[in-house]
Amino acid sequence: MWRFAAAKAIGTSHIQAQLPCQDEFVCELIEDQSLIAALADGAGSAALAKRGAELAVRTTISHLKQAIAEKRTDFACLLRESAIAARDAISAEANQEGAALRSYACTLLVAVLSQNGGGAALQIGDGVIVVSDGGDEWSWVFWPQRGEYANTTNFLTDDAAFEQMQVEAFSGVVTDIAVMSDGLEPLAVHYASKSVHDPFFRGLFTPLVESAGSAEIHDLSAALEQFLSSERVRSRTDDDVSLILATRRMNEPNKS
Repeated sequence: MWRFAAAKAIGTSHIQAQLPCQDEFVCELIEDQSLIAALADGAGSAALAKRGAELAVRTTISHLKQAIAEKRTDFACLLRESAIAARDAISAEANQEGAALRSYACTLLVAVLSQNGGGAALQIGDGVIVVSDGGDEWSWVFWPQRGEYANTTNFLTDDAAFEQMQVEAFSGVVTDIAVMSDGLEPLAVHYASKSVHDPFFRGLFTPLVESAGSAEIHDLSAALEQFLSSERVRSRTDDDVSLILATRRMNEPNKS
């Protein structure tokens, strides 16, 4: 049974600039115990980025819930459709408000996983989706996307967004997944070797694996929010940070 914890925290740079936290996410357990998660990171330089992230996440989740309720299992196709629907929703509001589409700029990371093992992931922009098959090693699904210039990335609102979109169906059974915004990249991955920092995820997942219940474990979400606001994180990044952790592993107390 899937269970998850999720939280976000505003970055110190946003506090100093008097900006809100521009990360948005939703994680839910639905229908046949399928897990759906979407995370969007609004561009700090875009005036309506927070609203863009909200629309991206809300529309993506709504599309996925409806499709899964219709018993569709073509997950990679569903994710592409959800991203298109999200961009259409942002474009419609931008037209209605007379605003530039780029003012809603945000990244988009999405994952869907059924209880039976099928699933897929999608990414436009930076941030990381990390998965495990239940061992002590994690791997990234897509390496964080970088834009044409230094310190830039791709956004859902870009003209070339769907050319930059990456989608992958999971070939094996995924038991653990983490979805995070780019603020956590310095703690989660090694840039030089393009590898995942396994100890970081082992420490984060242990309480979740050992927990009872299903769906969101609220105490762990609260603890995760405290961690994201801690000096350990803030000493490594001044950006907004968001993190979704989900597992269907059961605790094995006798495992060495």
